[in-house]
Amino acid sequence: MAQLTLISRTGTHQLPVETDVTIVSIAKRHQLGWGYACERGICAQCRTLVQEGADCLNDVTNEEKLRLRKAERAEGYRLGCQIQIVRQGRVTLAHRPY
Repeated sequence: MAQLTLISRTGTHQLPVETDVTIVSIAKRHQLGWGYACERGICAQCRTLVQEGADCLNDVTNEEKLRLRKAERAEGYRLGCQIQIVRQGRVTLAHRPY
């Protein structure tokens, strides 16, 4: 069953899966506290830990490769402004800014 769970400083939120839209855009639409400033992969205020469903997400972008250390990416960190769900499934993401 497809389900998106976003864990932010305002709590845990269950949302319908939306494909081809960034996580920051989804959080903004639902008025969730998901930090961001640039939405271009530069500021990393939207740093996100992928807890479940990495296989449902787009590939790591060049912006993420430039901004996040390889060790961070290996631990499952991505940028919310770059993450998009590309196929249905269970996805759990946690906002984890520096």
